Amino acid sequence: MASYRKLSSGKWEVTIDLGRDPSTGKRVRKFKSGFKTKKEAISYANSFSVDIANGLNVIDNKILLKDFIMSWYNDYKIKTISLNTRSGYENRINNYIIPYLGEIELGKVNTATVQQFYNNLINQDLKPNTAKKIIEVLRGCFTYAKKLNLVNSLPTDIEKVPETSSKVVVWDEYQVKYFLNQIKDTWLYLPCLIISLTGLRIGELCGLRWDNVDLDEGIIHVREQVINDKKTHTLVHTKILKTNAAFRSISIPQGLINILREHMQNAPNSSSNDFVILDRSFGMCNPRNVSMDFTKKVNKYKDTLEDKTKKSKKEIKDYMQLPQISIHGLRHTHATILLLKGENVKVISERLGHTSVKITLDTYSHVLPSMKKQTADLLDSVFDDI
Repeated sequence: MASYRKLSSGKWEVTIDLGRDPSTGKRVRKFKSGFKTKKEAISYANSFSVDIANGLNVIDNKILLKDFIMSWYNDYKIKTISLNTRSGYENRINNYIIPYLGEIELGKVNTATVQQFYNNLINQDLKPNTAKKIIEVLRGCFTYAKKLNLVNSLPTDIEKVPETSSKVVVWDEYQVKYFLNQIKDTWLYLPCLIISLTGLRIGELCGLRWDNVDLDEGIIHVREQVINDKKTHTLVHTKILKTNAAFRSISIPQGLINILREHMQNAPNSSSNDFVILDRSFGMCNPRNVSMDFTKKVNKYKDTLEDKTKKSKKEIKDYMQLPQISIHGLRHTHATILLLKGENVKVISERLGHTSVKITLDTYSHVLPSMKKQTADLLDSVFDDI
């Protein structure tokens, strides 16, 4: 039931009776003013009645956004994300979303509100990629609210500033082989070889246990990882992965099977040493240390052959200048080589543990021109007699 009255300002106000709050027994009314005509007020009341008929919980959606988003995060979202991802979520919620939107009722947050919030983030000189991640957290919150019938639509479909995509730097197959050959007699060889042949993330590699390596079938099962917890600054072994898609099984080539079998036979015989990769003290491996060791080693190959010769003042043989990549670049290299060799992109996406093929295509878009050329060459070979 709705009632209407004309205000002294000449505008119209509508009062909508929502019945009684089942938790308090008090009558609940919805007030809305500012309509130029009674017809506009009636139209609003009718639209609101449709929302109620469609199941919109107009009583509970009066909760403040700050209370709802913390409830969503603590009761639901936190269980689905890794420890370091949690740190990012908490930063975006506590430092950006709550200070700007926290005091607004959940049901009153609309697209214009979120657009203004996003514009404010950009005006604070936040990078578009950073602002996008903040809006993605907000979208997740409202997606959950929609499931609970607290909102009818998502207010996060806004206009965004184009993102600046950084180019993925990778090695070609010759550069990978050269580097692996150069470090073959070092501790770093096996970690780099495994990532190059599997596309594992560094944390997944450090968390890999022999229990999850099936050498008979030639499969690595990704079930655990080791991370540097950004909140506690401690090394954590966890069964919580980056996403659900990160739980996967990866086939490995016979050459790696042979190397792993030999490595297992030579591994220290201790119940605490069931990780495939151990640090130099035969303990749990720190991803950060592996990354730093890799970067130091790659740095030795940053000079051109000419510059290297000038520095050493003698002839240098068997040297190749290498693009400076992080150890994560080996994962990118793995994917890029497979794409260029014609492997199905869905297979590669699953191998990498991406949540969608779109992520794979967006990440490795630099490979697409070469793939198009390969397609043209393939057609030439098929129809070479026309």
